[in-house]
Amino acid sequence: MTKDERTAAPGRVRFLLGAVAFLVLSGAAFWAIAAFVGDGMPPFDPRLVTPRAVALIGLFLLVYFVADGLRLYFVLRALDAPVTVGQIAPLVFVNLFFSNITPMATGGGFAQIWYLQRCGVGIGLSAAATSIRTILAMLVIFIAAPLFLVAAPEVEIAGSSGALANTIGAVIAAYMAGFLVLLLRPAWMLAIIDRVLLLLERLHLLGQERRTAWSAALKREARSFSDGFRRFISSAPHLSIAAVLATLAFLLTLFAMPALLMALLGLEPDWLTVIGTLSVVTFLMYFAPTPGGAGFSELAFAGLMAGQIGEGQLVLVIFAWRLLTIYLGMAIGGVVSFRLLRLQGLRT
Repeated sequence: MTKDERTAAPGRVRFLLGAVAFLVLSGAAFWAIAAFVGDGMPPFDPRLVTPRAVALIGLFLLVYFVADGLRLYFVLRALDAPVTVGQIAPLVFVNLFFSNITPMATGGGFAQIWYLQRCGVGIGLSAAATSIRTILAMLVIFIAAPLFLVAAPEVEIAGSSGALANTIGAVIAAYMAGFLVLLLRPAWMLAIIDRVLLLLERLHLLGQERRTAWSAALKREARSFSDGFRRFISSAPHLSIAAVLATLAFLLTLFAMPALLMALLGLEPDWLTVIGTLSVVTFLMYFAPTPGGAGFSELAFAGLMAGQIGEGQLVLVIFAWRLLTIYLGMAIGGVVSFRLLRLQGLRT
């Protein structure tokens, strides 16, 4: 076994364990939901495979995947990165695969940077572009979720009287405030973090050398992020606007997919309510420590959507939603990723 193979072996084991954890947690969540509603696993509904249904689902998926790729492409072009649409297309699925087999979707960012390096984009530029792409989506979600909670107070979330909705709204507001401070006044955030690190050092919970290293790293990353975001904002307006529009199209199809499935199953969904509820679900998924939010996302969806979908169809809608927006892309991403890794291995 070569040195490169010995180095890569632990990484492959971690990815395999992440994939197994994703499958186990997803299966356990579906079992728990089915047991809770008392109907067991629902049979497949042929209404989801009629020609009209397949055409509509196919259209949604086309917009979903294309918009996902274009939002990163336009960010990269705004930063003057030499990439083509054809180079970005495989990255959509590579990102889906690695994001969903690593905790907190951490693997997706590293996979994107690795892939972009193969396309001739430097590490710093790749990191800035992927960060901006993620932040644009977070901004939309973190704005849409509280607006929905405020605009639709009559919608009960998980059967609550509104306390949960108020808590979610408060957390979102706190995160938005922190993000805006980091974006507009990073020195304030860094000063607070420096004081916290200094306090940990005085309590002998952190060594001086490590505190200094962490502080320097945070300042470096904050400066890099600020510079990248300024370059994005000051780039050609049509590129930054296109990135925002692609982000909106991506999230809109993601949030609207359950409403489409409900309509195809003969229900009469309130599309705006479903889209708003899914923005809250997606926000909650940012806190899921499991690979790809597996288990957590299914349970959150069930809790938040239980009042809008009949018990007999709840599990079916959740499974179809995850199948189309996550499992399908992961399957394609797995094939694409292993092919790229194999080609990389042959070249080295």
